[in-house]
Amino acid sequence: MAKFWSSSLFFLSFVLVTLFGNIPNVKADILDDVCPKTINPPLCFQVLRNDPYVYKGDIHSLLSIVLSIAQDNTTSTYNLVQSILQQSIKYPNMKDQLIGCLKNYKYASDNLESCNDLLRISNYRKISFLASAAMYESLACNQGFRDVPPQLKQLSKVVQEFSDISAVIAYDLE
Repeated sequence: MAKFWSSSLFFLSFVLVTLFGNIPNVKADILDDVCPKTINPPLCFQVLRNDPYVYKGDIHSLLSIVLSIAQDNTTSTYNLVQSILQQSIKYPNMKDQLIGCLKNYKYASDNLESCNDLLRISNYRKISFLASAAMYESLACNQGFRDVPPQLKQLSKVVQEFSDISAVIAYDLE
């Protein structure tokens, strides 16, 4: 009986070590493949390190989550620009720039929405292209300002970073 428990315990230990020993490797593989290619590797590592899809090695679902974060922040940024435009603006150039930003974020939002549709059919090449385009729309908005309004600067940075992470993940999935 002791031999049975000993061999069962050994087998169980082996299975647990095998299962749990591979989890960090999957995580490390995804992180090591994706994050160094992004515009903000430390943020990428920080975000992906805690994502359950990384542990499962499910990069397709991870892409879906990252696209959703990019889309949500794009919508928030668009809404912020609209609210700034409703306030009194002293400088006509700033108003024109904000109107341009509305267009940029509308295009970015449309691109990211298309990415979600393309994810269903696994068209990763086009997802990578459109997520990159969303990032550049956000950058284009910021470039027209002498000083980007602080709230806008913070949100647009998040849009850029998550759009970029989406583009890199999709490119790696091609």
